[in-house]
Amino acid sequence: MARRHWMFYGWIVVGCIVLVMALSSGTRMSFGIALVPLSEQFGWTRTTLSTIVLITGIITGLLQMTMGVLVDRFGPRHLLAIGVSLVGLGVWLLTAANTVWQFGLAYGLLVGVGFAATQQVVTATLISNWFVQHRGFVQSIAGSAPAVGWMLVVPLNMSIERAYDWTVMYRIMGTVLLVAVVPLIWIFIRNRPEDMGLSPLGEGSQGGVPSPSASPALAGLSLRQALGSGQTWKLVYLGFA
Repeated sequence: MARRHWMFYGWIVVGCIVLVMALSSGTRMSFGIALVPLSEQFGWTRTTLSTIVLITGIITGLLQMTMGVLVDRFGPRHLLAIGVSLVGLGVWLLTAANTVWQFGLAYGLLVGVGFAATQQVVTATLISNWFVQHRGFVQSIAGSAPAVGWMLVVPLNMSIERAYDWTVMYRIMGTVLLVAVVPLIWIFIRNRPEDMGLSPLGEGSQGGVPSPSASPALAGLSLRQALGSGQTWKLVYLGFA
């Protein structure tokens, strides 16, 4: 079992994953804080603003399967960095938008794509690459990260909005994502432990090596095979539910 001195490096990757998912989810849920100020400032109805949020959700949901293909081709590290960059850029552009279409382009499109790239579809690949042992436990940690964002990021953003305004809130969020989180991804996250001369945690340990009969399943499915599988559509349903 390969370790990096006193701690397996994969736990640092997990910490970065939790940070990315918490900030992304917290940014997403913080739109409710800006809903009333936006409506009052621009005279837009809440129905109009809610429609933009709906578009964001649709784009994020529809791109999940595409992200699965892209993560196999380019790796989760690149997708996470691009996703966080798009979210940071999108919320910054919100503060400069003064028409509905500009707002929809910034939040509906850019932020929607960014949210899709920071979801568990991408992070689960990282976790599977780094962990054989404790994989279920680590996946549960990543799954709880959005709730951490709701509990910590949303109240903080609410305090910022009350003390200043919604533009300051989004500029701070955008700056944190672009200036702090994106470099953090490039510095600390690696797609596979082999990139650092390490092995996945638990690889080679008793019970951690898949049997020969399981090896065909590990080879994965083609996109056509996945679309024809009932399990795929169950997972899609659970993702939207």
